[in-house]
Amino acid sequence: MRFTDYVNVFQGNGEIDLPEPKGPAAKWFFIKAGCGNTSPAATMPFGAMSVSPYTGGYPTGYGDHLPNSFARPKKFEEGKKLIGFSHLHQSGTGAIGYYYNYAVTVPGYGEECSGPAQFRRPYRDEFARPGYYRCYLDGIDCRLTATKHTALHRYDFPGDGGVVTVDFSNNGLNIPGCARGGARIISLDIADAGEGPGLDTVVCEAVIEGISVYYAVRGNGKVRLRRDIRNSEETSDGAGAEFYGFGRTAELAVAISVRSAAAALEFLREADMGFDAARQAADDAWNEKLSCIIIDAPERVKEIFYSNLYHSFVKPADRRGEDFVGGGDGAFTADFNTLWDMYKTALPLIFLTDRRLGEDICETLLRLGETLGFLPNAFGLNGRYNDCGEQARLLAGYVLLTAYRFGVRVDPKRILKVITDDVFSPGKSDFVRGEKPLSHTFTLDAAEACRLAADLACELGDAETESRIRPLAERAFECWDPETGLLKNDTGYYEGSLYNYSFRQMVDMRRRIDLAGGDERFVRLLDDFFGYGRPDVTQPTDPNDGAAVNEGLKLGRFEGFNNESDTEAPYSYIYAGRHDRTCEIVRSGLEYMFTAGRGGLPGNNDTGALSSYYCLAALGLFPVAGQDLFFLGSPIVGSARIRLFNGRTLSIVVHGGSDKAIYVKKALWKGSEISGFSIPAGELVGGGELEFFMAEDSYGTA
Repeated sequence: MRFTDYVNVFQGNGEIDLPEPKGPAAKWFFIKAGCGNTSPAATMPFGAMSVSPYTGGYPTGYGDHLPNSFARPKKFEEGKKLIGFSHLHQSGTGAIGYYYNYAVTVPGYGEECSGPAQFRRPYRDEFARPGYYRCYLDGIDCRLTATKHTALHRYDFPGDGGVVTVDFSNNGLNIPGCARGGARIISLDIADAGEGPGLDTVVCEAVIEGISVYYAVRGNGKVRLRRDIRNSEETSDGAGAEFYGFGRTAELAVAISVRSAAAALEFLREADMGFDAARQAADDAWNEKLSCIIIDAPERVKEIFYSNLYHSFVKPADRRGEDFVGGGDGAFTADFNTLWDMYKTALPLIFLTDRRLGEDICETLLRLGETLGFLPNAFGLNGRYNDCGEQARLLAGYVLLTAYRFGVRVDPKRILKVITDDVFSPGKSDFVRGEKPLSHTFTLDAAEACRLAADLACELGDAETESRIRPLAERAFECWDPETGLLKNDTGYYEGSLYNYSFRQMVDMRRRIDLAGGDERFVRLLDDFFGYGRPDVTQPTDPNDGAAVNEGLKLGRFEGFNNESDTEAPYSYIYAGRHDRTCEIVRSGLEYMFTAGRGGLPGNNDTGALSSYYCLAALGLFPVAGQDLFFLGSPIVGSARIRLFNGRTLSIVVHGGSDKAIYVKKALWKGSEISGFSIPAGELVGGGELEFFMAEDSYGTA
């Protein structure tokens, strides 16, 4: 089985195109944009380098979308046209404020390549598979592939006189307001010039988004600098290099380092294998990576599953040896650009299947916490560590605790120290003082992290730390309205309303359910949230009609996997003994919210967050962030084998499953029946066989 054959790299690249929803899914309301925002960039699994067609479109630099945050996206009036090809890309994000797309590379003739990247030209016949992209741009056959740190370009021109320019000044998108600051070029030089083709290399240093970025570009033929702006103190437009004299086939290798020019030059060695060998190596690397989960399922499910698994393993970027914050040659991982979404399923899926990257992610977050004195809420290649602080709090702490509970090799004392430092950092002083928050979810985020950290302190025998943070955990129960059984309605809520956050899992769910009035009322509240007994809704489609979204928010309805704010809510039924409802919601989501192709995701993929949810839900699993706990859902695979990070195997066998048999009558773990449709994460990662016995009705299920 060649797993890469099942991957559609274009999965989620465009506007949503989902099946017409029926049943529970018809009741849900989308508050976010109707597009996946992935890109077809050629990259390795968790590769530091990616290379993609560049239109300047929002938000990855690919496609024809203009900035949008709800409904269907606005589009370029001229339609889908390319400027060239760019390097480093976000994956599935929205408006995070920095968009990469560095070193825009433009093949063409004359004016097409004479200035800063700005000319959009028609392109056709796109083709992509993991690690490879191809299209025709004005008749030029353009092919791209990547090693871990280097992008390889091959352009076959239909005639003589072609040139390829590389613009080092590009930062962001080709849309006004979507690049925060340009590139300040520090130096631009030709290195290693020789007599024959293939010897010319350009080295450039720039400051972009507050950090130093170093480029090394090698091409066949000859090269001339488009502008020499050494030691400029101003942002420079159009600074770059032009490669020419290569006949009708141009080959370039582009490497980028955030450490040094010498490192970028060293990365170029990865291109010595040549384009074809690099393309095959990328496909082989992806095939090996995707083989960590082998499923038995219908062919269409395999395409959707492995396309989503692919997009789950694009980010974060493994930049070992490139620590630009604290220095050092060790673990360093970047592009946690939507951590408030990634912490739920994207990072747990990585911890479940990848030992080294899992350990490197933990080490990166620990060192960031130790260096900065707090844990950033998002982290990419920029010098603004407090960006996106309005989204959530202490989520990196949840990530570290999840990894520890999974059994990832990480020092629990260091985890406890960085969480405690974060809690008592200046940015969280309002929480510590007990002030009314801007959002009650801030209080829930921080208080529940304190409860989990206090439990860890107790396990470690650290009574002093436990005594400092245990009292703060009680603040979680200040957020609830005893009249409604929901969160209070006297603050704002990020990316949702009080309803979206009222059904998250807490450590003490018994207390939370009692606060709602007991199991029966808690289930009624959940039923209202998911729309049971309610009319179908009409999704907003007009990007100019923000009022429609505001009206929809008043419904207090589940977001339908259009956003990650409430993806854990279906599993809260389990605490009240209604796993049948969990099965109905999960299956409805898998059937109507995810499909194949460019429109196959229900919303922004947010650095793999939605794709990873699909993969885990298809397997019948859902991890509870920060806790030693997995919930069981309603699997759609016939069976699966998961190669765990510790070398062990988790086998999943589904008995009697079908499109109609969605309810779990019982589940066995290593032959013994599971109570409560949950299993400790520490047990699950020990390996073994998990069996689901499915039924077409909910009678007799717990």
